[in-house]
Amino acid sequence: MEKATSATFARDHTMIRSIACILPALLFAAPALAQDDDPFAACASMTDDEARLACFDSTYARQQVVIAEREIVEEREREEVFGFREEDAALERAQDDVALTATVAEVLQGSGRSQVLLLDNGQLWREVSGSTLRNRVRDGWAASISRHWSGAYEMRFEGRSGYLRVARMR
Repeated sequence: MEKATSATFARDHTMIRSIACILPALLFAAPALAQDDDPFAACASMTDDEARLACFDSTYARQQVVIAEREIVEEREREEVFGFREEDAALERAQDDVALTATVAEVLQGSGRSQVLLLDNGQLWREVSGSTLRNRVRDGWAASISRHWSGAYEMRFEGRSGYLRVARMR
């Protein structure tokens, strides 16, 4: 038992020393790597005004495409995890006002009088207790889903008062 404890301590101590040696190198390398990733750095070093301006213009146009593609990917990822509390908790901490907008494709009957809503993006939400919407939801209604301060999700409908308290099923 004593040998296992000493061996474990030695292994852990060696690992900590390795991390302590590598960590400063990574911290100092990060700014250098960030400078290499700056697409405008090459343009800034040009001395000819016309060439520099042309370089900035073309780099800016390329970056707009990159940003648009990144936003599309982020939107898809957000839609995938939105409504699953564990997965989107980190996402929602990073963004203050996160909401999802979709159209109700089909309204199904759940247990009791509860409604199950299939949205046009394929998500399935079920009504839970605590709703204030007096009407039954209809196909084609525009829905906006947001997270309440309590952690529950609320589905509001364009042109209607009240909300459905909902939980995502898939």
